[in-house]
Amino acid sequence: MSLLIQSLSLCADGRGDHPSYSQTCFFHTIEEQGCMRMRAFALCRRSEMPEGPETRRAADRLARVLVTDEPVEMHFVYPKLVPWIDDLAHVPICEVTSRGKALLMRFENGLTLYSHSQLYGRWTVNRRNQRVKTSRSLRAEFLTPTHAARLWSATEVRVLSAGEEASDPFLSRLGPDVLDASSTPKILCGQLESHARKSAAHMMLDQSVFAGLGNYLRSEILFEAGVHPDDRPGDLDAEERHKWAQAIRRVTLRAYREAGVTVPRAVAHKGKAAGERRRTWRHWVFCRNELACRICASLIERRRYGGRRLDFCPTCQPSHR
Repeated sequence: MSLLIQSLSLCADGRGDHPSYSQTCFFHTIEEQGCMRMRAFALCRRSEMPEGPETRRAADRLARVLVTDEPVEMHFVYPKLVPWIDDLAHVPICEVTSRGKALLMRFENGLTLYSHSQLYGRWTVNRRNQRVKTSRSLRAEFLTPTHAARLWSATEVRVLSAGEEASDPFLSRLGPDVLDASSTPKILCGQLESHARKSAAHMMLDQSVFAGLGNYLRSEILFEAGVHPDDRPGDLDAEERHKWAQAIRRVTLRAYREAGVTVPRAVAHKGKAAGERRRTWRHWVFCRNELACRICASLIERRRYGGRRLDFCPTCQPSHR
């Protein structure tokens, strides 16, 4: 069966811009930095694991079409899901949400479908009669009279009872979800202080500290906070830690509301006008290695920690160590 994936998009509401960055930003034309830009672009892989903002947006799309008072038609292909079809087939879906990078589809009978996309898993939402073409493997399909929601290629998929969510090996180890309203800067600052001897580069990817952060958010948050990747919370004073905590919340919310864009709108518009591609105009430093910093014009540097790339500005993010 021939099927074209064309996922529905969620419109951003424009909130979360940070005005202090809107005026003093450096941009260069394609002619001025063409060679460096092409090199930086080539070094950025296209395959990225969805982070917290992308997972929450996927949950939003699913919720808009699947959360109804009526059961939806469903088909399970993944072997781990097939035994559960009788328990879920005639039960309405009451909520679709996320915790960190995990997506949770909750049913009215107390069961929850858990999925983690990893690198290759994807949720798509299409018109029911839309033909889709893909090389991905179908895991599950949910059909309403007007729409089709499908899970593709994910390997972390299982059904949990209400009691199992709290004891699930992955979910039970998660730290506060940065996108949740309860994750205030005070809470996030407490997490920093509880891991005072852990380097920023490693702590920002630790899901037991901050659930939902990943590679691009790590680079962008540390830049807005002015924190060097080798610094630890214990190397900073209380004001600097609070600024870091605020950046964690602000940048992650902006990425959620603006579909992965981590710079304020004014900065993004200037990048577009300068001829940058989306991969670079949407960020301060991530995927902009060897290009000029938008604030000070120093060259963005790249380091690898545990095989994962991290981009930063050595001038705007001086080391305290």
